[in-house]
Amino acid sequence: MVSRTVLALLPLLLLVACAPSPSRDGVKEAIKEHPEIVLDALGERKAELFALVVEGQQDYQTGQRQARQDAELQKPLSPAIDPARAMRGPADAATTVVVYSDFLCPYCAKGATTLKEFASRHPDSVRVLFKHYATDELAKQVALVYEALAAQNPQLAFAFHDAVFAAQAEVEQGGEPVVYALAIKLGANVNQLKRDLKRPELAKRIEDDTAEARVFGFDATPTFVINGVSVRGAAPLSEFEDVLRRVARSGGQEAPCAACDKKKP
Repeated sequence: MVSRTVLALLPLLLLVACAPSPSRDGVKEAIKEHPEIVLDALGERKAELFALVVEGQQDYQTGQRQARQDAELQKPLSPAIDPARAMRGPADAATTVVVYSDFLCPYCAKGATTLKEFASRHPDSVRVLFKHYATDELAKQVALVYEALAAQNPQLAFAFHDAVFAAQAEVEQGGEPVVYALAIKLGANVNQLKRDLKRPELAKRIEDDTAEARVFGFDATPTFVINGVSVRGAAPLSEFEDVLRRVARSGGQEAPCAACDKKKP
């Protein structure tokens, strides 16, 4: 499509390029005085012009992302890793993914699905630490319930994580009663849940997570940090795999993948 846009302007470009200098100057002057010449030519190829702009924007964003990740490979981000917190995956995993997320963010729900698939492709080498970047009061309360459930049983917290994202619309509409109902349905000890929800260190943990994300310059959710290198937004699985390979190469290792022969990113 882009080539057709160029073709639309080609006669004009050739006229400018091939004309003797005085004539070329005359054409340039004519365009200055009558810019509608160019606008009319472009107007006949609006779709192609739009595609060109979109392609340019995508190229720019890709370049910015690559430059940022290159810098992070040289100087990795260093999220705080508390071994006492609930983590999915083996404790001795070579790769740690820290995700800053909001239970009420639609893109975070999509990102959680992608992250789950990514982790399933690397069951022996990837662990995931879920952190919070919640600004809405209901989202903060959901985060607090997650941490309270993790104090009971990490597996219970993980199940709650999945259930909330799956029922995100219902949670937003129904508020806290729906949140507590989900926790109870999953088998939470109600009395312990009530006690743990009052623990000030859990509320502070959520505040610290959000503060850490802001220190790193993250301004949107979800954001993932793979061994110090960030993946921002609900990125495709291929970007996770690409970052993992680049991180592994920078450490002189190959990135193992149990499912990569069966599924291509």
